[in-house]
Amino acid sequence: MIAFLQTRQREDLYMERDSHEWKRLMDAYTLEEELRNARYEGVKTLEERIKFRVSTLKYQLLPHYFSGVPSWRLKLRSLSGPRTLPDFACVGPIKSGTSDLSTYMFQHPCIIAPLAKEVTSASHKEWLLYYPTVKEKERVAREHGKALCGYFTPAMHSLPLMDSFHEARPDGKVILLVRNPVDRAYSYYKWDLLIGGKRWLKHPDYKSFSGHIDMALDFFPAVKFPSRASNSELLQSGIYVKAVELWMERFGRENVCVVRAEDFFKDPAATVCDLHRFLGLEPIRPQIHEIANQNVIKAPPFEKETRAKLQAFYRPWNEKLYALLDRDLGWG
Repeated sequence: MIAFLQTRQREDLYMERDSHEWKRLMDAYTLEEELRNARYEGVKTLEERIKFRVSTLKYQLLPHYFSGVPSWRLKLRSLSGPRTLPDFACVGPIKSGTSDLSTYMFQHPCIIAPLAKEVTSASHKEWLLYYPTVKEKERVAREHGKALCGYFTPAMHSLPLMDSFHEARPDGKVILLVRNPVDRAYSYYKWDLLIGGKRWLKHPDYKSFSGHIDMALDFFPAVKFPSRASNSELLQSGIYVKAVELWMERFGRENVCVVRAEDFFKDPAATVCDLHRFLGLEPIRPQIHEIANQNVIKAPPFEKETRAKLQAFYRPWNEKLYALLDRDLGWG
């Protein structure tokens, strides 16, 4: 009971001291959503153009970014002394929830947020400018007992990323966030529409999700499926087993934690505390907040027949993943 009360006291202290800082980090996702939605809807009126311009200017001075960082910020950081590389990787396929998970992980006082959640280069030699200086990391370690940095990106299938992170941190730990590939496929489709803009709803390949999936199934695996938002393949990026196996081969099964996205969505605090333990940190319950990097556009519906087709397509691949993990993820 005493240990429980001491833990809660520490949690309250961390929340009071650090909540302002991590909420400032959330500004990146809020502003990114505003800019994306403006591009999707179109910037038409004078008021909308002024608002868009103001948001673009605010983007230049954020303490943390979703992805793209103004080049002048990177040049300025190059003058700040030697920097460190990430200690762990948290990756998944596109639209698996890595953005939302990252915002919870950043709440822990021992985890230092990078300048950008997604560093798009797969080469660790280009990562340094996004991560803290040696002095900053040493300061956090003195204050909190430990200091870690993470590499967060939806590029779980990237072989160059696996090799580059292994070269940088052969003893690093890896968190793989995997989502039911059927639901992820619909989220991927909506993301394509958001990035492509409203005009893509008139495109024959995007008018309905059922037609979109029929074309993807017809193309698979011989022809690259067109995507407006990503270099990932719509169907292939939902096949997880080989990517998980390759991460395990490089880092060891004991250093790879496979997280079921549905568990994270249902209980973020419990999932994040488990990940703290996996990383060797004292588990501290995070503050729950609105979902980061949401896509709120209205898209054509997800029909039952299309769901059945996707379930049939992914079933053999999911079963191979369950066998690899010796664990049923319940995506039947």
